[in-house]
Amino acid sequence: MSQGLTVAEDQLRSALDRYVRACSSTRDVCLGGVQINDRPDLLAFLDSQSNRITCHIQQLKGAQAMVHSARNSIRKVAPITALPAEVLAHIFWLVIPGQSCLVHRSYTGRISQLKYPLYPDRLAHVCSFWRRVATGTPSLWTHIDIALDHSLNPALFARAKVYATRAGQLPLEIHISDPGSQRERKRESAIRVGGLKLGDPSHNPAYNWEDLHHFKIFASELATVPIKILEIDLRIYNRVRDVYFSVLEYFFSHCKPGVLTQYIVRNDSFGTHSNYFIAPAGTPHSGASILLKVPADHLEELWRCTPVVRVGAICPYWTSKAYHGLVELHIHPSAPFISEPELFSILRSSPKLQVLHFNVDIYDLTDDEDFGPVYLEDLQDLNLMVRGGANIATYRILQRIVPGSRPLQLSLSGFLERSVKDFFSRANVTRLYTWDAPSLKFLFDQCPRLEILALNGDELDLRSLIDRVVNPVAGNFNDPDRDKLVYKPVSASTRIDTLYLLWASEVALEEIRAVIEGYSVQRLFIYNAHLSYPTEQGRTVCKNTRNIEAMLSTITGCIIEYHPNDHLPGGNCGGDWMDPNAWVRASSSVFLQ
Repeated sequence: MSQGLTVAEDQLRSALDRYVRACSSTRDVCLGGVQINDRPDLLAFLDSQSNRITCHIQQLKGAQAMVHSARNSIRKVAPITALPAEVLAHIFWLVIPGQSCLVHRSYTGRISQLKYPLYPDRLAHVCSFWRRVATGTPSLWTHIDIALDHSLNPALFARAKVYATRAGQLPLEIHISDPGSQRERKRESAIRVGGLKLGDPSHNPAYNWEDLHHFKIFASELATVPIKILEIDLRIYNRVRDVYFSVLEYFFSHCKPGVLTQYIVRNDSFGTHSNYFIAPAGTPHSGASILLKVPADHLEELWRCTPVVRVGAICPYWTSKAYHGLVELHIHPSAPFISEPELFSILRSSPKLQVLHFNVDIYDLTDDEDFGPVYLEDLQDLNLMVRGGANIATYRILQRIVPGSRPLQLSLSGFLERSVKDFFSRANVTRLYTWDAPSLKFLFDQCPRLEILALNGDELDLRSLIDRVVNPVAGNFNDPDRDKLVYKPVSASTRIDTLYLLWASEVALEEIRAVIEGYSVQRLFIYNAHLSYPTEQGRTVCKNTRNIEAMLSTITGCIIEYHPNDHLPGGNCGGDWMDPNAWVRASSSVFLQ
């Protein structure tokens, strides 16, 4: 195409050059004294040529319009270096999230591996222009990773100091990880088998290796720095290492008041270990406190503006200002004991709380009738997954919390009907996650429509739901011919949009059909469950995936997904059984495999 146009254009240019020269010669002759009146034929010829030139010009304009049209139809791709610096910086900022963190997590939310982040550093090594843009954009460098006692940390430590400088005065996200060091495991093993004796310095629980101080990244020991997030991931082997407190002490001391928005401590525990309260050295709470060399007024000022607190093995005392004015509070199983008065004092101090995950038991129960309700108008996520004393903790908390009208996600384990029935009557529960739930027959008297109902546990109680939907004219669900029963909707307004049946040892096909038809279930997800159904030779419990999928296909009017899973991560959810989001993540991962 372009070659043909080039050849034609060359021919046109050559002919046009000859034509212009001929016109020039004609002009010169006429201006040289030729009598026009003596040559009427020449005058007519020149008039004709003038008219033809006008026609040629019109044709060339048409050709020009065609070329412009062809050019405009082709998408223009500008080189990336032609973009304005601020546009390129915004593109960098859009690409970076999720690629700048050291920690990679499994579906349970726990550390699966540490992988040295390639970004944003790699952006600064493409060309000199990209380097100027990247290093001159402070927002790219605000996430800082440190890996305690890990082979990656020397490079991470040097990187962190550069990042702290490049971020300028923007708030930082400090992420400290201890994924569990080899020498810590060897130390614990040596103590256990008697290879490390009392009196050896490394036998002391407070012992630290000398190179563990490689987290002090700020140029000045006196300067305060805007730190927005302080996040700590720990894998603990039988002891809470002293370096953890040194880390907290260092970053609390350098943190500018009024900036910290999230204080997060996660920990995976192996073996037994103590949990600790931290306190400033100026105002020790008790002899059991771990004291930090941080001024008390400075620490309290930090807590005053921190709306998100998630604590485990290391946390401020329950009476601290850290628990005032919160919008999100997670208290994980590894946290120190908390009394009932302390818990409800915290809740009253955070009336705008939106997320409460309380996964520990409570002690020092009070029968004070004046204790009164706790009003949490903005509550949207309430997680009371507590093992051991669960009924007491669940009952006492649900008895006093009064949520607002917002849709609420509720997560419970091992509860009794009396502990939750009243709560359902005054809460707008739209998503319910349960572990080993008892009878749910009462449920739809209180909340007729659920967006999500997730039932998790070996023994799923669908029968209590079915009792509400069996048509009495057709018979009883316990009849041998129960596969021929007719099911009626509870009511037009009673329904379950999405139902999860998770890790059940056995579920009957008839029960599934009854619940789908009776509650107008739109989507059903079944994970790692064996299916029982009637055959000509009697009932069978099927473990064959193909047969299970074939039998489920006989149920119509509902989207059904069945996902077998031969591997049950620790405690069914990778040990993170109290987090319903991990159930779904774990389930989804099966589908993707």
